[in-house]
Amino acid sequence: MTKTNIIILFCLCVSIVFTACRPKNQEEENYSNNDPITYTTSIIADTILADIRDKSDLIPISEDFLEDFLEKINEYEGKHITIASKVPVEWGISCVERLPEGRELWLLRSVDREWAYLVITSGFGTQRILDQVPVALNLALQDKDVLETEIWETYRESDGSFVVHKNYEWIKNLDTNATQSDLSEYQRKSYFVDRYSINDLCRFECTAVNDSVPEYSAVVFFYNDNLKPEEWDETVEMLQAFCEDRNVFYEEVKAGFADVAIHDFTLNEVLHVDMQPYIQGLPAGMVMFKKGETPKAVRFGSFERMQIEIKRYFKMLSL
Repeated sequence: MTKTNIIILFCLCVSIVFTACRPKNQEEENYSNNDPITYTTSIIADTILADIRDKSDLIPISEDFLEDFLEKINEYEGKHITIASKVPVEWGISCVERLPEGRELWLLRSVDREWAYLVITSGFGTQRILDQVPVALNLALQDKDVLETEIWETYRESDGSFVVHKNYEWIKNLDTNATQSDLSEYQRKSYFVDRYSINDLCRFECTAVNDSVPEYSAVVFFYNDNLKPEEWDETVEMLQAFCEDRNVFYEEVKAGFADVAIHDFTLNEVLHVDMQPYIQGLPAGMVMFKKGETPKAVRFGSFERMQIEIKRYFKMLSL
């Protein structure tokens, strides 16, 4: 072989090596790579939301893990998703938290950021899934004159359990001749609360909060940072009398919004609620609670306006 041919052969080999080492495109790198995953561990946040505006990076997962995850995606206890929606096929790791005995808790998010799941893995680099559960959704489906929305949000309690608030709403556009009595045909809502704790077998154990408490109707009046509105005492006194006449429990709080006790009208404590997600940005007002309904916060205002809001929320007949 001549010296010239040797040089040509050497250049071709170098070219092949550089071509083979060229990085894959981003999609292949994230979702087609079965190499071991490298990540840092941290603590999963106390609040888990599906924010479609989230642009943070996701750690890629292997094809084998993704296939196993998608096979198990509907295998969980508790209230299932109402909207008929196609499950995304592109996912990544948002956060990894260490559990006892080497187990790990992964927070997975879909690339479109409309879904979030908690996944328990066996750890020790095996990436074997022990259990998984959906904890956040932000879905909307428009079909002609009907709009469906489903929003799930999760809040972590001090004992480590995850409480998932599951809201679903179906709304049909009202025609111009619709009356107040037609509203039930044009709007449907459901509200469930599931609590998930991790048991000794490293599985999610579900408790349906809605099924474990009696019926209740309550209004909690609140104001922040001791900034009581000028007309607070007079207005709230009339509203509390209005609630009392209709067997709606009322409470007034100015601190401890993360743990507010809700009672039935006979003053039996039925549950504790975290009001903080509902009153963000509101200096004063009220939050209304009813079993099976999404809590609703209203900014402080006149007696007449707040009275109407109470009537509407609790579906009192006379407006």
